[in-house]
Amino acid sequence: MEFKIQSKKFKKIISMVSRICGGNLTLPILNNILIEAKDNNLSFFSTNLEIGIVVNTQIEIKKEGKISVPGKILSDFLSYLPDEEVEVKLENFILNLKCANFQARILGQDPKDFPVVPEIKEKNSVKLDNIILTKSLPKIYHIVSPNDSRVEISGILFSFKKDKLFICGTDSIRLAEKNIDIKEVPENILNKSLIIPQRTAVEISNIFSEIEGEMEIIFDQSQISFNLIPSEKTEPKISLISRLIEGSFPDYKEIIPKSFKTEALFLKDEILNKVKTTSIFSSKIQDIKLDFNQKSKKLTISASSSNIGEAKSIVKGDIKGQDIEVNVNWKYLLDGISVIDSSEIIIGLNDNISPIMIMPVGDKSYFYILMPKTM
Repeated sequence: MEFKIQSKKFKKIISMVSRICGGNLTLPILNNILIEAKDNNLSFFSTNLEIGIVVNTQIEIKKEGKISVPGKILSDFLSYLPDEEVEVKLENFILNLKCANFQARILGQDPKDFPVVPEIKEKNSVKLDNIILTKSLPKIYHIVSPNDSRVEISGILFSFKKDKLFICGTDSIRLAEKNIDIKEVPENILNKSLIIPQRTAVEISNIFSEIEGEMEIIFDQSQISFNLIPSEKTEPKISLISRLIEGSFPDYKEIIPKSFKTEALFLKDEILNKVKTTSIFSSKIQDIKLDFNQKSKKLTISASSSNIGEAKSIVKGDIKGQDIEVNVNWKYLLDGISVIDSSEIIIGLNDNISPIMIMPVGDKSYFYILMPKTM
């Protein structure tokens, strides 16, 4: 194997691929990256057996070849190289790298020992804008946490409707949903739902972020593939393959409030600041009290702790309906508000035990639901 590649491009690709490998003590080969040079195409692959990533880029190949090398070693070495051309040669399972005044010999392993790249048999597919997808996922995956007893809620729901993809996540105390417009959902996947692991959603957002292009999603009963077709020909093609989570996602539509006895509109940044300030005085169970007063148009946020003291903050807003007091986990409240893009938010409530809904003003594609704390 022999080729030349700009260090900037090399670093970018290895940075993507090395996110998936590493940290496996029982199968050391999974700490490696597989590199293959063939037909003027340079391919990079890594996997942890649950998620795999393939990056392809067109480049002049002087000599074809294939090798498996430690991902961290390669990534660390490339990070220090200047923005110049890197000469890469493979000799007897040793990857030789040369760039300016830097040289390295990385001991590789037989590529035959590397896991086989999985293939998706069925062709259920849909296309959407990559930027929209990668900006939407962080609004959902931040509330999901591993759950061994309820594996179906340890991932993110993807549900395909007529002209939208609905993304939802929950930890049973809070729930968030984001919908994305799609030009056309093929009939064979209409009304189909699947659950992807939380880490898959995180890696999609990190690896594919800020790359303009079209994302093609292909899936079958057990696996899903996210294939980015970049708008610029100079960008590499990236595919991330992941297992799917078995099980049925809860029918969460039943808990979404249809109407509210109290609705309040606030400036997002102001309520974030007041909640953060007041939370310093919350108790160990992280509770704060929200007191909505329709007549004064004020929300009073209060917290107290027998070990610290107490604090109170007031937020002015447009409050309509009934006066209401409710206790919430302040961290969960911040999680819902902080990911909203609009400058104003609406909080809808019915009583002190029913779900609280938080929505951005001017954007009906997202909502966050939080259950109150019962004292």
